[in-house]
Amino acid sequence: MNIAQQIAALEATRKEKAARLEEITQKSIDEARSLDDAEAQEFDSVELEVKRLDDDLARFRKLLAMQADNAKSVETEGKKAAAQPLSFKSLDVRAKHNEKLEPGVGMARFARVKLLSHIDAEPVDKVAKSLYPHDEGLQTVIKAPVDAAHTQDANWAGNLINEGSMFADFVEFLRPRTLLGQIEGQLRRLPFDTPVLIQNSGATANWVAEGDAKPVTKWSWTRTKLAPLKVAAIAAATEEQLRRASVAADMLFRDELARAVGSTIDTTFADPSVAAVADESPGSIFNGVTGLTPNGDTGIIGVRCDIAEMLNAHNDANLNFDGMFWVMSGRNAIALSQMTNEIGNMAYPTVTPTGGTLAGFPVYVSNYAPTDSTGSFVALVKGSEIFIGDEGGFDVRVSREASLLMDNAPNMNSTTPTGASLVSLWQTNSVGFLVERYINWARRRDAAVAWMNVAWDACEVVS
Repeated sequence: MNIAQQIAALEATRKEKAARLEEITQKSIDEARSLDDAEAQEFDSVELEVKRLDDDLARFRKLLAMQADNAKSVETEGKKAAAQPLSFKSLDVRAKHNEKLEPGVGMARFARVKLLSHIDAEPVDKVAKSLYPHDEGLQTVIKAPVDAAHTQDANWAGNLINEGSMFADFVEFLRPRTLLGQIEGQLRRLPFDTPVLIQNSGATANWVAEGDAKPVTKWSWTRTKLAPLKVAAIAAATEEQLRRASVAADMLFRDELARAVGSTIDTTFADPSVAAVADESPGSIFNGVTGLTPNGDTGIIGVRCDIAEMLNAHNDANLNFDGMFWVMSGRNAIALSQMTNEIGNMAYPTVTPTGGTLAGFPVYVSNYAPTDSTGSFVALVKGSEIFIGDEGGFDVRVSREASLLMDNAPNMNSTTPTGASLVSLWQTNSVGFLVERYINWARRRDAAVAWMNVAWDACEVVS
């Protein structure tokens, strides 16, 4: 099958998926109701498939266009070669060096190049070529020096919006190492500031004898929405450090940016003790839901009973099991992966220290899931019952002219300003880095999560 045939096949599949989306929504429209859980789950799943098909179609169409350009170029060069005598110079062939980077290094290099260009008043492309002559991806993004970026300039911000290879590279590094990055595709995406009505109780009906009055019923609703909330970090570095930075320093920038943002997001999302702060930060999706009590047996039988208790919590709430997944600490994943049964076989062979499946549902492991004196965290979550708002990507800014309050807990704000001792980055030959990400989440209902702290023990002797 060639590229054109593959495009035709993908287009046909996309047409089928789009028709299914219309069919799902039309049914609810005809019945004058919203989508039920099963329909919503299927809609979200099919919608993701359509997005993947669109992405594949875009890639294959680019390849097809490249093939056409290459064929035209070969034809033109062939005509030129036929018209000229053959010489050794025309046969000079040089291998093209295309450097392969680890995920995230491109983002670090991009930030460093922009910064040094600003410090030395040198063109951005000149600095990039000097520091990283073989990094063609960086050369592609940094087209030419500009004083300020804007979306209408195709050589700078316009290209980043359309291509964004350096910023996408940074996201690629961060997400697989965070809990939220792993499970985000399982959650129900909701645009920021979009009102949603949640039904809190249902209507009731009664049997009525002949001649008796029929009862009147009611049900309750609440309105909610996700406001855009931001997580941010500022770091400062001396110019001397940046000038002497090596490839290892580039990776240090990448790792520290990832850890700072990922740690805050994951801790807030997974730790039941973290409550929401109005207009500032979301709370954990488990906050406000009382943890279940484990049966107390830390061996195989106890694990089975604890699993059944969490499954029953969802079952008793009348939630189906579509889209369920486990969230657990690394300690619990290790314990399950090493447990053996009475005859010495692995009790949970589908669980590994990094994930796997348990009771037929995916397992996501994060060391930000808390461990305390009562045990380690484990939860069963219905993903479609969790709203998430996420614009994606990060806002990364670098400044040399700002003044900073060098404090990890500043108490000033723009509405009630207070005096503070500030440090001039320009005066101290320093540079400030600012990283922001806008994200928020919320439960649709409390029954969406069931959790407990357990002390599962792989070393308990099986009797």
